[in-house]
Amino acid sequence: MTLRLLYLAGAAVGLVVLSAINLGYGLTTLSPADIVRTVFQADASSFEQAILLHQRLPRVLIAVYVGATTAVGGVVLQGLVRNPLAAPSTLGINAGATVFVIAGAFLFDLGMSAQGVAALAGAFAGFAACFLVARLAARDRDPRGLALILSGALVSMLCVGLTNALLLSDPTRRNDYLGWVSGNINHAYADRLYAFWWIGAIALAVLMWLARPLTLLLFGAEKAASAGVDVRAVSRLGLAATMFATGSSVAICGPIGFAGLVVPHIVRPLVGSNFVTLLPAAALVGADLCLAADFAAREAFRPYVLHTGLFTDLIGGLFFVAIVKRFYLASPGAVQR
Repeated sequence: MTLRLLYLAGAAVGLVVLSAINLGYGLTTLSPADIVRTVFQADASSFEQAILLHQRLPRVLIAVYVGATTAVGGVVLQGLVRNPLAAPSTLGINAGATVFVIAGAFLFDLGMSAQGVAALAGAFAGFAACFLVARLAARDRDPRGLALILSGALVSMLCVGLTNALLLSDPTRRNDYLGWVSGNINHAYADRLYAFWWIGAIALAVLMWLARPLTLLLFGAEKAASAGVDVRAVSRLGLAATMFATGSSVAICGPIGFAGLVVPHIVRPLVGSNFVTLLPAAALVGADLCLAADFAAREAFRPYVLHTGLFTDLIGGLFFVAIVKRFYLASPGAVQR
């Protein structure tokens, strides 16, 4: 237990350090003392204050929010679905939320708040379509859950195609959403964070409340039920909270899904499978990774700034290949699942 607490403390320290680096480093470099002084000074004309409060701080907050919600979502999905490839990005959740936002904006001229509702509805619709296709394709003949992942890929491709078609249908508005569609942690979306942050906060609180029954579900439905867990209610509530959390992150800055796939595999060997410690550890590490990825996308190719989603898709793609090789292409006795 002490070792797990040390891992949590290390992730928390990493969050502070990475936040300070993202706040202080750039074309205008600020020391920690400069950051503290700039935050508390009441000088509206200060160039440093404008950069810190209106550009870098929103990016840090968005990265922390998106990293935490998507990482926790990946942990819960992998536990409930019992598949190491399960994540919001692989089960149609992110893609469904994205196409619903674009459709709402282009077809119905929805405002920001309504787009948030559309993102949540799209997250549910994307997962439902993925689950339905998997059931129709494999039914009960897929013990390793590969059909669910392939169904997620199919649904995601369909949603991406619809999204691109909608973007091409209106060239005058397309530029307003090109960055968002690719997943873009940007201070321009600070108003979206302010509007939707509470959704993810409530969803994460619900998942923490469900931590013990979610852990018991890992031992199987029958054993969990014998321990007093309402298996159906806990599973549905856990999935709903996950889709609310990840759908809200898509509503803010578009689909950034790598944390949901990568973080569970980083955290689980360190803190174990108990959701009481696994969930907060995943939230912290997910926030750390998103902060690091956003900093790399912003600074590594200066003077060019990459969209964070494009940068993380490369990392997530490589990690996806590694997971497939380990869990699906290894010899049956080589991997313990």
